[in-house]
Amino acid sequence: MQNCKEQIINKVIVKMSNEVDATILRCLENILREALYPFKVEEECTELSTQMDDNRYIIEIFSANKKLEGCRATSIAQYTRAATTFLETVNKNYKDITKEDVKMYLAVYSRGRKQNTVCNMKKFLSAFFSWVSDEGYIMKNPVKSIKGVKPEEIENVALTNDEEVALRDAAEQEGIRIRAIIDVLLSTGLRVSEIRSLNRNDLNMMEGSITFRSAKSYKYRTVFLDVRAKRHLNDYLQTRSDCNEALFTTTQKYEDKNGKMEVKRMSNAAFEKITKKIGENAGVRRKCTVHVLRKTFATRLADRGCPLEIIQELLGHTNPATTQKHYIAKNQNRVKKACDKYIYAA
Repeated sequence: MQNCKEQIINKVIVKMSNEVDATILRCLENILREALYPFKVEEECTELSTQMDDNRYIIEIFSANKKLEGCRATSIAQYTRAATTFLETVNKNYKDITKEDVKMYLAVYSRGRKQNTVCNMKKFLSAFFSWVSDEGYIMKNPVKSIKGVKPEEIENVALTNDEEVALRDAAEQEGIRIRAIIDVLLSTGLRVSEIRSLNRNDLNMMEGSITFRSAKSYKYRTVFLDVRAKRHLNDYLQTRSDCNEALFTTTQKYEDKNGKMEVKRMSNAAFEKITKKIGENAGVRRKCTVHVLRKTFATRLADRGCPLEIIQELLGHTNPATTQKHYIAKNQNRVKKACDKYIYAA
């Protein structure tokens, strides 16, 4: 059980988490800790300790603290949704949850669902209970020791060389903006959230580079444009007469708060719609998402002998195993070339 000061700090953080961003939230936490440090808090603990037993309240604290840590909003939503559904299903207080409760829930949850979906649910529950345990609300994480729930290996889907050429050719028929989007994605391997958040001042056209802060890791990363992407992006920007800072904007104009008709930053869904449409026009049989183009970028670099650590850096991964396992499609030609070079050499 946390002490009274921690409970007070958490209550303030929970209340403010929807009002301010993570940076201000961290600053607020530091101010509260400094202000409360000289004091001994006892009586104020009574009301809060009652609320500590409430499942909804502990999930709110968890959510606020994950935001404080800089966790992505989408990840926080997945964790909290999983924890809420689980606790409502087993109908028990979070402090009373046992390993058997989790195993029973996963067994029921697994009916009609793929193995990887069940693994993700276990991962979400583990994230919640690990935090609850680490913060001292419970003695032990009931999910930690559960074995036997392993993800299935999924084949990495990347475009073939012919499909990539067909995709670029199809984009040529759709106009300057779409051509630039497809070429930038294939040249950089950006996530959909990353290309959406790019601004014009992130671009260094002289060097053919884009430097930005990753929406996932919050670290700065630089990616590079190939000759084709650089030329087509420059052509697109030359057509822009608006003042919007976004690198890519809508073609349609919308009324802003001042009543003026202006273009807007493109949404994630807009980018996905474009890649899907161009993929269909190019005759690509598989679903052509931004993530497939990201994997195609990684696979193409590997096929050309690019070191794993460079691919990892360009993709913005912390762990090279993530790059190797989930982003580089297996290729027998690549394996054969390695064998010819390292095994069969006389």
